[in-house]
Amino acid sequence: HFMNPVYMKPSIEVIRGYLTSDETVEKAQSFLKQLDKDAIVVNDQTGFVSNRISHLFMNESAWVVMDGVATPKQVDDIFKKCFGHTMGPLETADLIGLDTVLHSLNVLYEEYQDPKFRCCPLLKKM
Repeated sequence: HFMNPVYMKPSIEVIRGYLTSDETVEKAQSFLKQLDKDAIVVNDQTGFVSNRISHLFMNESAWVVMDGVATPKQVDDIFKKCFGHTMGPLETADLIGLDTVLHSLNVLYEEYQDPKFRCCPLLKKM
């Protein structure tokens, strides 16, 4: 599972499916090494590790903006300047595509039935 922007990310989230053999994982790791990428192997689950966590940041950031607590720039600046992220969550959502973020949040909500994955109305309007 490559992250955007791919050229800036040194690592790749590799999803090990229930029936994925060790040999297949090793081949994926070898291929990624040829691309100068580190493989982080995790087990398969809806949303993977990366989307389950990152999409919460994006969604909550939209809530913060909608509630008038901060501007989009302020939210992104906190992530970049205080947390050391290359991009803020709203910049990342824009890069990925808001339609993709909304779809992913809906899939996560349907799978886990957890209100934390309920889409912020502002994301739907953007």
